[in-house]
Amino acid sequence: MIKKFIDFCQSENIFYDDFAPAQKIVVAVSGGADSLALADLLYNVRQRFKLQLCIAHYEHGLRGQDSLDDAAFVEEFAKNLGVKFFCEHGDVKKFAAENKISIETAARKLRYNFLNRVREDLDFDAIALAHHADDQAETILMRLLRGATSAGLSAMKFIVETDDYGTLLRPLLRFRKVELESYCALHGLVPRIDATNFETDATRNKIRWELLPALEKFNPNIVETLCRLGEVTADEADFIDEDAEEVLPYVTKRLPSKEYAIVRDDFLSLHKATQRAVIKKFLAGVTGIEDFGFVHFEAVRKVLVNGLSGVELPHKFRADLQKGKLTIRKNI
Repeated sequence: MIKKFIDFCQSENIFYDDFAPAQKIVVAVSGGADSLALADLLYNVRQRFKLQLCIAHYEHGLRGQDSLDDAAFVEEFAKNLGVKFFCEHGDVKKFAAENKISIETAARKLRYNFLNRVREDLDFDAIALAHHADDQAETILMRLLRGATSAGLSAMKFIVETDDYGTLLRPLLRFRKVELESYCALHGLVPRIDATNFETDATRNKIRWELLPALEKFNPNIVETLCRLGEVTADEADFIDEDAEEVLPYVTKRLPSKEYAIVRDDFLSLHKATQRAVIKKFLAGVTGIEDFGFVHFEAVRKVLVNGLSGVELPHKFRADLQKGKLTIRKNI
């Protein structure tokens, strides 16, 4: 397992990116098997990759004493490794209510904000997360069930640069959950058990405990198949995104009114995939909003392709096509 981990980190250049080396790492540890295995693996390869580690745990305040016990467990785990430990306690339910978001979204936001503060305070390079192949497959299936397009089926990446949280590393994406559990057992690590992971009222848990096992009856390698699909789709989405970034200046212009517009004649020369990507970038750039969906991109594209007058969009915006120029305006 350690050899496989080393080989993977070397093949994907996890720690030695020429532009942004990541050797000082905040390891996010919940206390479960996945994050314990990640922390222990990183600790075991720290000298080989010249790593400096700390362990960070966010206590969400959702499971009463069990959550507090998780935090104490991770603190003891870090102490036994001789690694610095950081913890923060939060009120996820209150934050979710105040911001009118789901508990899951609130928990993720608060947790990642905390991890990033630790990273910034220590002047560390990256945050390591314990997402693994089963997580990847579940995410792709969940997005597929919600009607995602090919771009939406893109896999989580091994290394990603984010505006809000800096560099995120996912060194376990090629490992199955069962491998991580076996690693813990072999190395005397006894993970904490979160009972909520077994409740089938949440969509992800239904996918984990019901849908994936059913699909494995048709394809025993369904997890690997879905992960491969996600990786290929991510590469293709990156290619289309780069293409759209290059052509955007050539299919848009600034009007005398100082509005920016897509020029229909130039736009029609693009491939459909690039057209949608251009519209996505144009909408985000003009409105400052990034949560438009496929149906909105396609509606705007049809206005341009069919020469329609325009279409209403969310957030009180409207796309208007006049004299071969498409603009986005706010409805009054």
